[in-house]
Amino acid sequence: MKRLGTVSHLHGKSCFVVKYDTPDGTPLNRMMNLQVIDKSVRPVGKVVTVFGSEKQPYFLVRIFRELDAAQAKKLVKEKVYVK
Repeated sequence: MKRLGTVSHLHGKSCFVVKYDTPDGTPLNRMMNLQVIDKSVRPVGKVVTVFGSEKQPYFLVRIFRELDAAQAKKLVKEKVYVK
């Protein structure tokens, strides 16, 4: 399990934006399609897009349907991880 970053905000009803806060040299394109999990190791979504500058990238994560709107809102400002 590797930290992806902190959820910045929700983007519509089906996505959220994650600010990458642990640059370790891993190529960002290798993050695509990875499963995103929360601190309780529950799957919450999948990385679909990388955007922003190389020094401070962001990820767009598509939220899994199993997560309702209230659960998704609780993720804002929380750290998320990838498997």
